Amino acid sequence: MIAKKYKLPIKEFLTKRSKFFLKSEFFGIRANPNDLKFSRFGVVISKKVSPKAVQRNKIKRIIFDFIRLEKLHLLAGKDILLTVLPPAAKLNKKELEKNLGEILRSG
Repeated sequence: MIAKKYKLPIKEFLTKRSKFFLKSEFFGIRANPNDLKFSRFGVVISKKVSPKAVQRNKIKRIIFDFIRLEKLHLLAGKDILLTVLPPAAKLNKKELEKNLGEILRSG
């Protein structure tokens, strides 16, 4: 898991106006600038992805671990909200990380 200071308070983010700036088959990404020297990440997974909380939390742990290992939180100050879409539940860990890396690096 990443440190708490790199986690985005999602309720605070949702009050600000932002649009999807990247969308793939498995993820949607929204971003807003922040006044910090690091980026903060939040992950939203609805029950449409998986009705089981265990599965949703597993996906969330994979995403936060990927962010920590790739040191993406050290990039310039942005608040980034990842929305996981239902087809992502069918992916294994390696496929999920590959697709996540592609979409985060393209933006």
